[in-house]
Amino acid sequence: MLISAGKISCTAEHTENLSTSGCDIYWQGFVYRNGCCAGAPSLDELAKAPEAEIPRHAAQLKGAYCIAILCKRSNNCYMFVDPGGFFHAYYSSTAAGTSFLELSRAENCTAEDIDPESLVEFFHLGCVYEERTLFRQIRKVDPFSVICSNPLGSVEQLPKPLPDISEPPRESFDALMQDFVLALRNERVSVDITGGVDSRLLATALCYFGLPFEMAASGRPGIPDLKIAAKVARALGRPFYPTYHSAERCDWDELFCLSDGMFDVSKNSRQIQLQKERKKRGISLSVSGAGGELYKDFWWLQDFPFYSRPEPRIERLYSMRIASHGLQHYLLGDRYRLISEWYPKHILDRLWEYAVPGNTKTYDRIYYYFKLRGYAGRFITSSLRVLRVGMPYLDTDAVRIGYNLPRSQRFFNRFHRRKITQYSPKVSKLPTTEGGMSTSSGAFSVSKDFARYVVDRCQRLTKKVGQRVLGKTLFQGNSDDPAMADELMGAMVRRKTTQILADHGVLQFALNPRELPTRYLGSTFALGRFFEELDRSRTSPAATTERATAAVGQALQSTQSSST
Repeated sequence: MLISAGKISCTAEHTENLSTSGCDIYWQGFVYRNGCCAGAPSLDELAKAPEAEIPRHAAQLKGAYCIAILCKRSNNCYMFVDPGGFFHAYYSSTAAGTSFLELSRAENCTAEDIDPESLVEFFHLGCVYEERTLFRQIRKVDPFSVICSNPLGSVEQLPKPLPDISEPPRESFDALMQDFVLALRNERVSVDITGGVDSRLLATALCYFGLPFEMAASGRPGIPDLKIAAKVARALGRPFYPTYHSAERCDWDELFCLSDGMFDVSKNSRQIQLQKERKKRGISLSVSGAGGELYKDFWWLQDFPFYSRPEPRIERLYSMRIASHGLQHYLLGDRYRLISEWYPKHILDRLWEYAVPGNTKTYDRIYYYFKLRGYAGRFITSSLRVLRVGMPYLDTDAVRIGYNLPRSQRFFNRFHRRKITQYSPKVSKLPTTEGGMSTSSGAFSVSKDFARYVVDRCQRLTKKVGQRVLGKTLFQGNSDDPAMADELMGAMVRRKTTQILADHGVLQFALNPRELPTRYLGSTFALGRFFEELDRSRTSPAATTERATAAVGQALQSTQSSST
């Protein structure tokens, strides 16, 4: 979808629409309102709302979606995303749309328009966080805003009234799950299941409230995640469909397009194969357990077990949870290496803006507003281009429940244990991939599991330290096909990816892909394809390089000034 000068154009096959006498509504993704089925029935009130009331009604919708509205009387167009900002849409001074690459072409963006710091962030971390993109004149649509495009061609942002996650929740967890189940009455549902506790809580809750669904998982044959997932499915009496990840079936160009040029392509590979298999079976909606970490102490691990410190340790959070392997500045060309060396201080300054009293409250805010919105949001948006995705844990009300839970309820998975035992005592006794402990709240299970919990958390902490100090991951297997790195390196050789990036000054020189650390392969391939797109409309290579150098110099000067 693209809105510009009072017009909406839709080319994607997964765009739905609703037309009334007063407006035309188009949407992508999964959208619902409490008490209604998902889709058109949930948009009825929005369709009837006066134009001035659009932001207020937009704040009441749930799901992961982007909506565009054409008001027929004024010819104004409006666009907004879900309250969590997990659907990534984009806007410029003249247009807004669901595709970054499409909007970039509409804006005639070139290499001189690249934001150097965003490129460095993408190279190291695999995506661009917050509202920034790879181009300075294109931004992500803020979930707290509604974009308005008038017939004269200008774009403005209108405030959308959303609660902060610190506000008390309006509903209980059970009520939220019931509302979610009600919204899925007309869907054929497939629920993500792993060997962990978050997907188990979701599956047992949906089963408890009467939703018919299948269960699906992806990974390599024989891994613990798939074995335990199959046991959970059998205990719930639901069909289970494993998708075995295949590197040979990876279409890297397709993954680049599905990721809209804004994500490490290797991160999407397994999930896209899973979504395609679901679509073949006639599934209309997949349900993800993303965000269940906000009900436990997952993101607090770096402070384990000191969860009541008054001051956060954001530097430690950054080094252990965001850039745990460290940044390999030497890989970048001279122009970008200077930005890269300054980047850790810049991102720490940004992270400190989320700080509130209390270490774990601050970590939650960084996880939800920064990490999940940027990384998980791009992951989800890519999946939505194949099959719609529901994420009940990430609806604002659900996040407020987790954020406001007593710290003791999130320690030792106590919230998960209590709810899973309520929903399915049988499933609660099955082991998990978290050190083999169960999810039961029974006294006998708790007494056995506590030692496993401590060992598991210590191993996870050791893994993070190992990533930082040794540059390798300890105590953890990988669900992806082991051949994936070789397949991706082969694609990079065929496309001369490192040569293209060296020519543009992004890499220090045209490395053999095997000389790159494995974690950089997906982002390097994506950047190479991104510059290929730019090169198609490039007129003067020398001029483009000169302008890009000037842009980097300006960014570095700005960085040094702000640091001073």
